[in-house]
Amino acid sequence: VTHQPTLSAHGFSPKASLAWQPDKLWTMRLSFGQAWRFPTVGELYQIVTSPFVAVPNPNLKPELARSEELAIERKDGHGTIRLSLFIEVVTDALISQLGTLGGLPATFVQNVDRTRARGVELAFQRTDLLPRFDLSGSLTYADAETRKDPAMPMAVGKLLPQVPHWKATVVATWRPVDRLALTAALRYASRNYGTIDN
Repeated sequence: VTHQPTLSAHGFSPKASLAWQPDKLWTMRLSFGQAWRFPTVGELYQIVTSPFVAVPNPNLKPELARSEELAIERKDGHGTIRLSLFIEVVTDALISQLGTLGGLPATFVQNVDRTRARGVELAFQRTDLLPRFDLSGSLTYADAETRKDPAMPMAVGKLLPQVPHWKATVVATWRPVDRLALTAALRYASRNYGTIDN
């Protein structure tokens, strides 16, 4: 029998948003938020051996994310268009990655001291762009990288796993009659990495 340590943690997650409307069509919004993610019981204690080994870590710390966003939005009778600038800094980030254990593939969750993601997003939604035809989509550029990791210095300055530089989505909906809608979607993501050292 393995006796694991008793762990406890708590966090405060404030959020605030300030908006200004110079007229009926335009809105500018500045937002701030702080959020915690606590490790799951599985990440702390559960060993999984199929389909590959998952290695727990009872000493994981909760991660703390601080996010800021500046959004400019135009809204009219046919939809919205929004431009957002964002930045998120995470301390003790909980990052899962694939490695090897005894020659077998295994997943590990680890705390990374500091990560930072910043970028810009353009999103739009238009109804009746043509008669009975709606179009929406978004284009996002993100620069997300490890900023501090004494346990793996080679990861500093590298892109975060599963976070591509570019993502895009386009969704088109056609309503030939009132009770029927046909939708097609296209999604794109640029190359991304599976481990923090890329």
